[in-house]
Formats: sequence, structure tokens, C-alpha cells
Amino acid sequence: MKPTVSIIIPAYNAEATLARCLKSVLTQSLREIEVLCVNDGSTDGTGEILKRWAERDGRIRVRQLEENIGIVPAENLGIRASTGEYVMFVDADDRLLQGACENAVRLIREYDVDILQFNVKVNVPPGTDGFIWKKLLTSKEWTSEGVNILYDCYSLRRIPYTIWNKIYRGEVCRAAAASMPDLQISLAADVLQEFFFFYYARTFRSVTDGPYYEYYVGNGISTHAPDAKQFAQICAASIILPAIEEFLRSRNEYETHRFLLDSVAVSQKTFMLSMLLALPEITKETIDLAVKTWGSEVLYDFIKYTGLLEVKCKSRLNLIPVLVEQIRKQQKNKSTTSARETTLTVGG
Repeated sequence: MKPTVSIIIPAYNAEATLARCLKSVLTQSLREIEVLCVNDGSTDGTGEILKRWAERDGRIRVRQLEENIGIVPAENLGIRASTGEYVMFVDADDRLLQGACENAVRLIREYDVDILQFNVKVNVPPGTDGFIWKKLLTSKEWTSEGVNILYDCYSLRRIPYTIWNKIYRGEVCRAAAASMPDLQISLAADVLQEFFFFYYARTFRSVTDGPYYEYYVGNGISTHAPDAKQFAQICAASIILPAIEEFLRSRNEYETHRFLLDSVAVSQKTFMLSMLLALPEITKETIDLAVKTWGSEVLYDFIKYTGLLEVKCKSRLNLIPVLVEQIRKQQKNKSTTSARETTLTVGG
């Protein structure tokens, strides 16, 4: 019997949270589901946990990978193997809330759309207010059709990139996965994925129902300043743009969507610059990486972001070292000011 919903769960070194995730999925009131778990080359106990749960419940199908291939290829494996009328995604460190599948299916059928977005419960670490995430993931009532779905997401920012706060018509996901390049990127994967899902969708609806999904804000750049490795991963995600451009050119639609790609580029570059400034220490190497990724013009944007409009140097070759030195002075002044403020606060 064909399942009503295929639930895709990629897992990489998720032994601490995987059981909680699987329990939330397998205890759903809608029983006609298949759970496609992809163990993406984990080096911890993830594989054993999946094996035990699959032995208990025949609805679980596990794909064990020897090497880590990344979230996009892993989820595409799950999508391509899916047979459900609808598809939902769950991260291994999150969980579905009770009634999520049943209610999501009811709503997507009621509104007869290809993609339906619902509300999310945001679970934040102690000492974090999660305001940005809660604002981003609060769903509103509205609809979109055709190419406007892409523009609502990438130009108008009305739709968040997150793939797990939605339910999709299965045929849309499978068409997207057949066309989507299996890019091995660690960050911003959903920027690529949603482009292809929205490209193949004809109708979209956002509702205020829920929450149906509980998102646990992690320990990465969503809550902490990035390190140099994470910044390199942010820059590596720039391959999303040429991948989308190549897809559009293959369909002779590049000129039609050129403005859309410009919006994606601005969004990615802005995020990169904000993360560059959030680094504990900005070095010549990190600025060189930003320039290598986005071109020399990014230096002018960087100057605007830092407020260093009066930087003077004799040549462009000297610009990066001068910027680094000026930024270090800024950071040192900020640290001194912060220490003084702390002393004044404690001293009363």
C-alpha cells in the first residue's frame, strides 16, 4: 500500500538526539507513513540506533553510507527512494509534534496546493531568546502561485528557506531531486533545495495552524559567533549560485530569472559579510578568502560594513593589510569599552 507521507531524516553523528526524533515520527496519529533515514557516514552510534529502530518498526527504511556526502545528496537519496503522496523533512536533532502529519495532510488536501507551510515551535538554549528564529518561523496566512513562489522567497523574503516547516506534494519533490545537483555543502543547503522545490511547484499556501514541528536551535552559527572553519563553509556555499544558473541556462530561462539570481547573490554576500564581522578575529586570510569567493568589489562592501570609510593606503595591494589593522584596533577598542562597562556594572 502506498504511504500517505514519506518522511526524510538525514543523520550525521546524531546519536544524542536521534531516538527522540524517531519516537516523535513513529508515534504520529497518521500511521500510513514511510520513514527514510540516511546515515550520512556517521562515526558515532547513529548507525546502530537506526538499525535497532528499523528492526522494531517496518516503516523505517535505512540507507547506510560509508562516507559523509553532505545533506543535499543525502536528502536527495531519500527523496528519490520515496513513494509517498506527500513528503516531509525532519532533522535528526528536531522532532515532529503530535498530530503533525495528520494535520499537515488534511490542510494540504483542503487547500489543494503543492506546498503548504505551517507554524514551528522554537526551542532555544538557556540564555538565548531566539527572537530572530521565532520571527522567521512564525507563519502567516497567504498564498502564492507559479514563478511568484520563487520571488516571494528569494526577492521579497516572505518565505523562509527552511525545508522542514512545510509539507510537499511527493511528485514535486521527486522532480526537484531529479534535477538538483548533489552539491556537498555544509551550510545554506536549503537555499539550494527550496529553489528547486519552488521551481517545480505551481501553488503554495502558508497557514497559521500548528505548531507541528519543534526546532531545536543548535550550537552552530545560529547561536554563536562563527569560527574560521565555519566561515570557510559559508564561502564554499557560494557554489549554489553557478549551480542554479547552469540549471536555468539548460532550460533557456536564465535571462527570465536573472533578477532572482541577483537577489540570491546579494543575500548570500550580505550574510557572508555579517559572519566575517562576527569572527572573533578577522585576519588577512579570512578577507583573502572573501575576496577570492566574491571578487575584489566585496572589499568596498566590507569597508561600508565596518564604517572604515576614511581608510587610506597607497595601493590596492596594501588595502587588505590596512583593513585588518584598522579592524583589530576597532575590536580592541570594543573589548576595552566592554570591560569598562562590565566593571561599572559590577561596581554599581
